[in-house]
Amino acid sequence: MSTVAGKALLGTPMDPSPAASETMVAVARNHGVSPFRQMREMASMRFGPGKLANHEYYSTGVFDPEISIEDKKRYVGKIGSYEINVAASPLKLTETRAFLRDKVMYTSLLRQLDLPTTETQAVAHTSRMFGSLPVLRTVSDVEDFLRNTARYPLFVKPCEGAGSVGSALIKSCDADVLALGNGQHADVNGFAQEVVEDYPEGFIFQTTVKQHPDLVQMTGEAVGTMRVVTTRDETGIAPLYTVWKIPSPRAMSDNFWQSGSMVALIDDQTGQVQKCNIGSGLNAKLLDKHPVSDMAFEGFQIPHWDQIQRVACEGHGLFPEFGIVGWDIAVGPDGPIIIECNDNPFHVLWQLAAGQGIKTPAFQARLNAANSESQSILRGKIDTFQAREKAKRGKS
Repeated sequence: MSTVAGKALLGTPMDPSPAASETMVAVARNHGVSPFRQMREMASMRFGPGKLANHEYYSTGVFDPEISIEDKKRYVGKIGSYEINVAASPLKLTETRAFLRDKVMYTSLLRQLDLPTTETQAVAHTSRMFGSLPVLRTVSDVEDFLRNTARYPLFVKPCEGAGSVGSALIKSCDADVLALGNGQHADVNGFAQEVVEDYPEGFIFQTTVKQHPDLVQMTGEAVGTMRVVTTRDETGIAPLYTVWKIPSPRAMSDNFWQSGSMVALIDDQTGQVQKCNIGSGLNAKLLDKHPVSDMAFEGFQIPHWDQIQRVACEGHGLFPEFGIVGWDIAVGPDGPIIIECNDNPFHVLWQLAAGQGIKTPAFQARLNAANSESQSILRGKIDTFQAREKAKRGKS
């Protein structure tokens, strides 16, 4: 049995470079879009409201001549997605962002308030304290935990970060060798050194979530979470959209950038799958059935649907100053389990699942309402602060 050569934890995906000439030629050949038209459209999209980088013009499929110019303008790239989120959750209003990104502290709050979330077994950090949670200070501490204390399987990840970077599924430990969820193996000592040396901001060891039997039957044991995006306006908090991030059968997590991963669009009224997509750009295609189970995607019912939406809204309600929040929610046998909270949800995922731009008239109306309410809350806070300062000056 061989062990992983180099890093065992998932690394950062390489940023796509501007489209190669081969891609431009393939689009011209397969879709009848001339290179000149492609370059013109790329320039328009890059400087337009969606801020699509050149590689995003291709990865989102906006090159398709069947998409009207009006519909193309509804797509966003990474920067455009961020701008949507900052408009709904202004930085001056949302000073708790660091807390939401801290996976240990945030999940501890959820557990304290009886909202369903993950179980933390231990945290690796050189200096921080985490109350009653075991803290692993050194490489030796991590090794000892993995060999003698951990309850497997484990899902491990940095205390801060996104995109599953630094994560791994550890199925078991035998004779100083860790069995990983992707079929590879890692040496305990090497793994412990990687955790301590590469993640000084902290590293979390959590009990692996067990999926609902219906999802296991469809996709296998690997956990695929529901990305539920919620918005807040003057009427309250409600789901905006949901996509199901379905991991490749050999992946350790459900992020779409991992080869073979899929993303499904969910009907927010019924909780049923509408369609499922794999790949992006020229390699994107719709899947009628799961490639392993051969079960049909369309019409598949997500279990505990009403609870999933309720839990996402209740979680958002803890921080109502945010106009928009993204939730990664697993579905266990007994109901939803909040995995993470995202203050900057990546709306390109919905675009890949839906095959259209996020700035639809219906979505834009919801986003505008969230933006307006956030500005109203911010103005109220400023007015309160100024009134207090004025009162202080009056007393002096």
